[in-house]
Amino acid sequence: MIQVVDLKVKPMSPGEIKRFIERFGLAGLLDTDSKAYIDAGLKYLKLSDSELLGRIERDPKLLRLPLVRAANLLSIGHDEDSWTAMLTAPAR
Repeated sequence: MIQVVDLKVKPMSPGEIKRFIERFGLAGLLDTDSKAYIDAGLKYLKLSDSELLGRIERDPKLLRLPLVRAANLLSIGHDEDSWTAMLTAPAR
């Protein structure tokens, strides 16, 4: 089953964000090429992890999308190899 979530309507829960951070790190979630990242001046600011997390929670355009989760498998961005692995993983 595929579920698409519009982050502008329903932000990610702290637990869901934590799952992706544990796997990819906080910096891995950021789309450093996005207009939102550049316009916010994040390339030049030195922010703590909690400040960055707060920015991500307030502005999902900072995220490197899509964020995909299938059971315990996660991927960020356009990662076709990960998506294939998710589709071929044994059902739980």
